[in-house]
Amino acid sequence: MALTSIGMVTSVGLGAYASCAALRAGIVRIRELDVPQGTEGLATSRPLVGSPIKGLTEGYFGLGRWVRLAVDGLRDLMANAGLDTGQLAQVGLFIGLPPDTSQERQQQLATRITQWLQTPGLISRIRFYPQGHASAVQALGDALAQLRQGRLAMAVVGGLDSLVDPEPLTRLRNEGRLKTDDHPVGFVPGEASAFFLLETPLMARRRKATVMAWLESSHVSREPVTAASGKPCNGQGLGQAITSTFEALEDRGASTGLVINDLNGELYRAEEFSKAVPRVLHLLRAPWRLWHPADCIGDTGAASGALSVCMGARALARGYAATEQILTCASSEEGLRGAVCLRGASKEDEHA
Repeated sequence: MALTSIGMVTSVGLGAYASCAALRAGIVRIRELDVPQGTEGLATSRPLVGSPIKGLTEGYFGLGRWVRLAVDGLRDLMANAGLDTGQLAQVGLFIGLPPDTSQERQQQLATRITQWLQTPGLISRIRFYPQGHASAVQALGDALAQLRQGRLAMAVVGGLDSLVDPEPLTRLRNEGRLKTDDHPVGFVPGEASAFFLLETPLMARRRKATVMAWLESSHVSREPVTAASGKPCNGQGLGQAITSTFEALEDRGASTGLVINDLNGELYRAEEFSKAVPRVLHLLRAPWRLWHPADCIGDTGAASGALSVCMGARALARGYAATEQILTCASSEEGLRGAVCLRGASKEDEHA
């Protein structure tokens, strides 16, 4: 499928292009968090640090914060893709969310998105996937199925999350997972939304859309040994997701030169990736590079999988990926693992 546009809001940019440029430059926007007074569980003599989106989510909490992230990310995508609200109402919208998001909150979020974007016809086309980091890859599978079956000509896939919102911040603090002076192997919480537009080659040609990258293959798998189990993980689930993604390619992934994933500083994720790499990436022909956006913007939760795809597509389109093939991968806390392979558009097909 043709990936023709992206939309993002992050702590380093209020749009996809600005965010990708800042991430490429290594700009960091991590600072002390302003914890609201009376927030239970966050009282501490040591300040918490995070990566909130200054000027966008301040003053918003819970559902309101999610709506702000979703709407601004989608507006950025619409502007970059040249879509109006009427065209947006005809696409399928597949969105990854944090784990255990209730059906009630999903319905409320769908309603608010359509109200803010003034696209009432879109509400029946929104599907949510509350499965965390790799949720966008799960959503991508359903989007691709509908595109291939001819039920859709265009689909928007993405994810959103805020780990600096008081509710998840309290939980993560109590679980001892945040990076602090006395816990250096934790992670820095962040927030973001990221979306990418997929089109059939025929629709892309009709719209004369510029192809940023070709989405070649994707796959999800399950890791039986999660971080909550307390047992050592051998990377079986992540390895299977990557292997299955590569098996669908003509070169079996050998020309991949860049990997973008959701490493965030937690020991479990580092062990999982390091044990999967020797088994699944040993056939790569050239030395490959590794990017992990959490270095700059913190852990962005359910936005992570989509954010990596957007970052990879932009790197291919602009030429600084220094490779023609990119692998992105993500690991959810509950065991879902996902991988996506992107290929750069040639001069002949970049203008569909």
